[in-house]
Amino acid sequence: MTQPPERVDTFELLRSRADDTPNIRWLRFAVIGMGVVLALGFAAVIGRIVYLTTRPVAPVSVTPDARPAAQTSSTTLASDMALALPVGAKVRTQSLSGNRLSVHYDGPAGEGIVILDLETGRPISQVRIQSAK
Repeated sequence: MTQPPERVDTFELLRSRADDTPNIRWLRFAVIGMGVVLALGFAAVIGRIVYLTTRPVAPVSVTPDARPAAQTSSTTLASDMALALPVGAKVRTQSLSGNRLSVHYDGPAGEGIVILDLETGRPISQVRIQSAK
């Protein structure tokens, strides 16, 4: 029958003894210091998360010339929009950026991209993609 391992007091390993070499003392000091830094770092991260989730959001003032593209919540979008694509065209992809919608399509005459303003409901730009021959 085997004997259970002898119990080791963890805090005994942290206490300095008279027969410790200077390297062991410095190593013990470094390990304790790094443990304290880790604990403070975790506390700072958790404190920052709590701070960011509990503080009220400040209102953003918007000037007509410098409106951020991603801010569409305060703008009025057109309620009825229609996008005229060429006959037989099929939409490949669409992408939204702020109040602009880009539609990439395949048509009988070739590919194209239409950029639509969602506030007015009108196309802003249309690009026809032609292959080089």
